Amino acid sequence: MSDSDPSAGRPPQPAGKRTPIGIRILAGAKIAKGAALAFLSLGVFDLIHKDLTAIAQRFVQIARISPENKYVEIALEKLGVVEPSTLIRLGMLSALYASVQLIEGLGLWFGAGWAEYMVVLSTGIFVPEECIGFAHRPTGLRFTLLAVNAAILVYVVWIVWNRYKERRARTARAAAPS
Repeated sequence: MSDSDPSAGRPPQPAGKRTPIGIRILAGAKIAKGAALAFLSLGVFDLIHKDLTAIAQRFVQIARISPENKYVEIALEKLGVVEPSTLIRLGMLSALYASVQLIEGLGLWFGAGWAEYMVVLSTGIFVPEECIGFAHRPTGLRFTLLAVNAAILVYVVWIVWNRYKERRARTARAAAPS
């Protein structure tokens, strides 16, 4: 092998262990979502001791939204009573969720089996809740979210099941007398 060969020094990856493109796409999406949430949590922490109403009023001016708009007035009123402890909790929760997304995404990207199980759990937990929400108030957005999450869940379960069957077959072949 030459020095320019990127695979030099690495053991060959078994054919059954290659990461499928769908898993790579899911990993990339989770990494991007985790990074965005991490930046969001930093932004929330930056707002802790600032005047949220003044910041929102400046945004309304820049966006050229009428400050007399009923919804803008309600939002400005609500922002005036947000406590720093609420922002701290929001920042901590978004940082925690960002960490989970980044861990799942990086685990999937590098082909860790535990990451696939983690995705099955984290996606599967929300599907029943989304079904209930859709049953109570069906909208196109709710249906789309439910369909996407159900498709992701089915795909990852299918990948995990196939890998499980491959491991069992290899174990059975190794244990079989020659």
